[in-house]
Amino acid sequence: MLRPYRPHGDSLLMARPPLPARLLRRILIDGNHTIGEHVLVAGDHCGEMAQWLDELGFEVDAIDDSMERLSTRQSSGARFEIHFAKLDGSDDLGDRPFDLIIADELNLHRENLLCLPARQATAELLAQLSPQGELVIVREPGNPGHHDVACWTRHLACFPGQLETFEYPTPLFSREMYEWVIRRVRPEPFLTVSLKTPPEHLSMVEWCQHARRGLLTSSVSCCGAVQIQRRAA
Repeated sequence: MLRPYRPHGDSLLMARPPLPARLLRRILIDGNHTIGEHVLVAGDHCGEMAQWLDELGFEVDAIDDSMERLSTRQSSGARFEIHFAKLDGSDDLGDRPFDLIIADELNLHRENLLCLPARQATAELLAQLSPQGELVIVREPGNPGHHDVACWTRHLACFPGQLETFEYPTPLFSREMYEWVIRRVRPEPFLTVSLKTPPEHLSMVEWCQHARRGLLTSSVSCCGAVQIQRRAA
């Protein structure tokens, strides 16, 4: 079961926003999320996002499905407590549902988004939301092999709810834009893909049933980028 984080000492200093302001407005303000809501942050950079949201006044928990990233954070003295989650239906994330879940670069979302483990990981996250809660998946520029809008749309198409996508160009004064000027490597845009759950409550079993019955589950690859990654490995 997750234990809530309580800031103390120098962690009370306001952290730098983990994403561009326009993207954070899209997630929090356009999504009608208010201070005090229960938020779960999952995946890469979850410590920075969780700390920033906590300092704003949200009630925040953080998980990751990578033991390697968790070990790296612990050795670097990370201030936010992050818990390991398998995202296979066996995790105890507490009894209180979340109003918002922000997922960024989970290991289970790095390869084929149409495979059953990837869809079941998303099903477990969706099962932790309150009715009409929101799952927001963030894709940041700079990492190779990222999935595009079409991949994420196909991945989430098997789940009920309201699906929206939003792309935001890389800010002018950023490391990615600097790489474009110096090395002529055009930066990818930031991407958010959100799914707002239906008004009626669905159990974990029901969400997982949607994942198993989803169109093309485990029968094809979501994109050619997955095959390129495997050949490179």
